[in-house]
Amino acid sequence: MLTQLQRIVQQVNSAASLDQAVSWLVNAICELMNTEVCSIYLADADAGQLQLLATQGLTLPSGTICTLSYQEGLVGLVASREEPINLADAQNHPAFKLIEALNEELFQSFLGVPIIYRRRVLGVLTVQQRDARVFDSEEEACLVTLANQLAPALANVEERTRLLRAQTGWKRSATGLAGSPGIGMGSCLVRIPLMTFDDLPQVTQVDIDSELARFERAVATTQTSLRALGERLDLPSQTQGIFELYVQLLSPASLGDPVRAQIRNGQSAEWALKAIVEETVDKFSAMEDAYLKERAADLKDVGLRLLQVLSVGQLNKQIPDDDVVLVADEVTATMIAEVPRERLKGIVSRRGSGHSHAAILARALGIPAVLGVSSLPLTALPGRRFILDGYTGRCYIDPEPGLEREYRRLIQEEANISKDVLTSAKGPAVSEDGERVMVYINAGLSADTDVAAGQGADGVGLYRTEVPFMLANRFPGEEEQFRLYAHVLSRYPGLPVTLRTLDVGGDKPLPYLPIEEENPFLGWRGIRITLDQPDIFLIQLKAMLRAHQHHGNLQILLPMISSVAEVDEALRLMKQAHFELCDALGEFPLPKVGVMVEVPAALYLLPALAERVQFISVGSNDLTQYLLAVDRNNPRVAELFKPFHPAVVQALAQIQQQCLALGLPVSVCGEMAGEPMGFTLLLALGYRHLSMNASQVARAKHLLKKLSMSDLVALKPKLLACLDTDELSWQLREPLSKAGFGHWLRAGR
Repeated sequence: MLTQLQRIVQQVNSAASLDQAVSWLVNAICELMNTEVCSIYLADADAGQLQLLATQGLTLPSGTICTLSYQEGLVGLVASREEPINLADAQNHPAFKLIEALNEELFQSFLGVPIIYRRRVLGVLTVQQRDARVFDSEEEACLVTLANQLAPALANVEERTRLLRAQTGWKRSATGLAGSPGIGMGSCLVRIPLMTFDDLPQVTQVDIDSELARFERAVATTQTSLRALGERLDLPSQTQGIFELYVQLLSPASLGDPVRAQIRNGQSAEWALKAIVEETVDKFSAMEDAYLKERAADLKDVGLRLLQVLSVGQLNKQIPDDDVVLVADEVTATMIAEVPRERLKGIVSRRGSGHSHAAILARALGIPAVLGVSSLPLTALPGRRFILDGYTGRCYIDPEPGLEREYRRLIQEEANISKDVLTSAKGPAVSEDGERVMVYINAGLSADTDVAAGQGADGVGLYRTEVPFMLANRFPGEEEQFRLYAHVLSRYPGLPVTLRTLDVGGDKPLPYLPIEEENPFLGWRGIRITLDQPDIFLIQLKAMLRAHQHHGNLQILLPMISSVAEVDEALRLMKQAHFELCDALGEFPLPKVGVMVEVPAALYLLPALAERVQFISVGSNDLTQYLLAVDRNNPRVAELFKPFHPAVVQALAQIQQQCLALGLPVSVCGEMAGEPMGFTLLLALGYRHLSMNASQVARAKHLLKKLSMSDLVALKPKLLACLDTDELSWQLREPLSKAGFGHWLRAGR
């Protein structure tokens, strides 16, 4: 039985369309359960209806659409109750509804079970027989198990084919993640790689010297083309850093030497590149941190461009004549640079998040972007009319004239608002009633700080130093780290730059320090690793302190702190590194040191921490994850990750109140700070130092100008009294709508 169930699930998961999946499914279940009828109904929660999609045993005339409301029939009863119904004489049940076209009156016994995925009823699965009998417990358990196993597969197939359905009530639309604000409209320009690593023919014999020479030529050509692409963008001084990173990925210390080693072992240049790129991409893709996960796309993009040069030479891309929306499985920075800026009206990617370099570039260039739209059928899109909403994450294909007119009006409205946002970016962040708020940026690569320069930030609130470590194939030396940190500090003269010490381990392993753990989020990571490896820690501390000696604006942040002893040991090593440098370079002051509050234990250590450090930074992402015991990257529980959960809000309020009483400066550097509602919540709770992605700084400052701090302070008791996430969200919507920012809170945001 188990083998048959697994086969059914696999078959549905691999189906090309929803129609194909359900047609095959009803036949397979009839055979498995030896029953006369099997039917599947698909739910439309918005309309409160169930539509018969496929049946084996009932008669559904061609062209007929059979629907039931949640209040109609036994099928509606199963959906509304969200539990199985098993009847021997279905027609005598009060909820039974006869649909004559189906010839359902021939069948007496009925068993229906709901198909539920992530607390959402996807549909109802039913079996029926002529004999009047109750299906036995084994049969019921079998159908319940099938529905449970099929739910994720059906959700996946449904999403993949939703855009192409022509049946009544289905729209040509899709939803993803809002990656860059704004509204874009144009014809679809679809980019599909001409060659991938899966296309490589097997090579048995190679000339090693010849392959090495081919690889060197291809690297040089690719690096030249990458630099040229960076220079083509409208903002070269602010975006060149990203393309320089791509160039560096082909250096000996990153991909270069490992590929050469594979070639010397007898591999062709293409197969050597495939082995190293796929191994590195897999490591980054498996990481919990969303920012680091997106670096896999950078590596893959560079690898495919190099493969193209190796295999088929440099190819010119078609330049569009009309306004276009760029669509790809995974949009990359290089794809963006290949399209003339004046023609590019939007970016849509089947994969990716707001941390991708495509998103970073889109925001820097003011291009709307929607990411993670996994349902888009790329091959059916070229040339079709497309609208994307970078606020809600919604996409529309071949929109109705009325919808297009409305979005044209919104585009004009957005153009007027953008002028105000740019004006706000030039001055300090001040509220409507004159209160100053410090707004910083989060970054993880020198390219990020280059893009952010000139955005009006008050400094860098979080710089993730682990990223350069993870892009290398060995521990970076002190001199390498010093040059990197000095560059970042130099971009913000006179403003604080907070460098977080190495935060790897568990879900973020280094290629040269592999760590395998059953529960990496509670394992050997962050400060635990650096204290266990003082040689690595001291090298990093010396590099940071040398950069501080040159520029004087460094702050050091210690991650994953769960005990006072960890802070004491870290400070001891820092003083040791400082003493050695002062002996060699002359006296200079120590920078300010802070700790991240992301482990709940740190909430109860604040008085002791205040005696040892100069500031606190709240990592709202991990704090939420640990407080709620939810892995937000686990699709089964991701919906339980709620930054506005009452417990999270209470914890944030407690931290702010304690730090205020202790005279300890406190900031928030998690994603919450950059979202309009999260930004408003933190202001209401009393936070005045907030760190966010560079693209969010100008919008946050513009929003702040329209908010009254006295009104937000008055709102705080209501927020703390909320016991429901939705209630709290509605409380936050009121001041935002009152300030005229309802357009930033449209449905889906």
